[in-house]
Amino acid sequence: ISCAGSSESTVAVSTSSRSDSKERKKTAATAPPAVTHKNPLFVITAVILMPYALYNAYLYLFLQHPELISFLYPTIRPAVKVHDSRQLLIVGTISSGTSQVAQDLKNNLGLEIGHENAETSWSFVRDGTVSWFHGIRYIPRPGMDVNVKTNNSGGENISFLSQVKDLCRELQPQMGFHPFMFRDGKCSLRQSWGDCWRGECEDIVQEEWGCGLRSRNDKRDDNELHQRRDDCETPFNKVLHQVRHPLRTIESLVAKFCIGGVEGKVQPSFLIFANALFPQHNFSEMSCIEAAGYYVDEYNSAIVGAREVGIDDQFQVEEATPCQIAKAAGFMDSDSVYSPSRDRVLKVCNSESSNSAANQLMKSTENRYNKGLVSLHWEDLLGGKNGSRKKAGDDDLQKRIKRLTRNLGYDATL
Repeated sequence: ISCAGSSESTVAVSTSSRSDSKERKKTAATAPPAVTHKNPLFVITAVILMPYALYNAYLYLFLQHPELISFLYPTIRPAVKVHDSRQLLIVGTISSGTSQVAQDLKNNLGLEIGHENAETSWSFVRDGTVSWFHGIRYIPRPGMDVNVKTNNSGGENISFLSQVKDLCRELQPQMGFHPFMFRDGKCSLRQSWGDCWRGECEDIVQEEWGCGLRSRNDKRDDNELHQRRDDCETPFNKVLHQVRHPLRTIESLVAKFCIGGVEGKVQPSFLIFANALFPQHNFSEMSCIEAAGYYVDEYNSAIVGAREVGIDDQFQVEEATPCQIAKAAGFMDSDSVYSPSRDRVLKVCNSESSNSAANQLMKSTENRYNKGLVSLHWEDLLGGKNGSRKKAGDDDLQKRIKRLTRNLGYDATL
């Protein structure tokens, strides 16, 4: 009886178990799928931060420590640090076509050229830089290299420091200047403009302003002193002055910086820089055309004045090809800074095809602010016109721009 009871109990349990199993399967089959919630921070990290981190790692290895991966890339280019020579610096006023030249040298010749950027630890600009603000190297320091009357009170040195502080008080991104374009310093790009960046800016501007007009002695590997032609932190083998017809440059500046047209107000950022760099003028009291005109004259005249000490050559942007610029820059010379860049330029420029973009005059495709908006003639530079507060017929600016036009190799009668 005991055995029979156990058998019946076992059968009952077994039957019940199979029934429960079928019920669970039926319930699972009809139940809605489970919903899993992903952490949004995980998604952001995966989609944005990871690619950003990988790209920074790539720049770190290839630009700052290429020796760590030289076993994979035996011909990898060595790191170029802030004190290391680069082949080329091109300086030219705003609206002279500097961004176009940088793009053409990079795209058509395969060179590492930066526009308003010489910082080589995070950017591929190891062959050189095209920049308007680097021209500050050849502008005399007010109150130190040249005595000028300013609107600031105090001694001569205080005058120079006050101009530096004016440039660095606030970030003016419309002017294409940031301290990071010179070097990777003590401040993070994630920081907003504050005391750190302001101090970094003042240090750099004081070092760079007029440094191309001063020479210095460097102690090299042979432990001997060698005279350098400038006192600038970053040396360039060749420095070229890029010019554009002054009237066309003024037209572009008016289109870019005049609020409300030819007779409108000048953008404050332009006034800050123009007044700081050339305090012998009060740009705030000028019409828009006058502000652009006197800036073009003072900037180019300063670079022309530095030809004997720091400027190697000049080219007119309207009449130059990328290969002609590369030749003037010394990229084809046997003593160029980086021989693979030389080989690349020679291969492109000495090719049988003269129809290649590198051998053709450059066409404007970058930063075309003045698309038929402003057209100026010599009489537009006279006083009493286009919002000018000067006496009617005052021809000071007109004479200056005509003289500059001739000095830069253009026909001043057109």
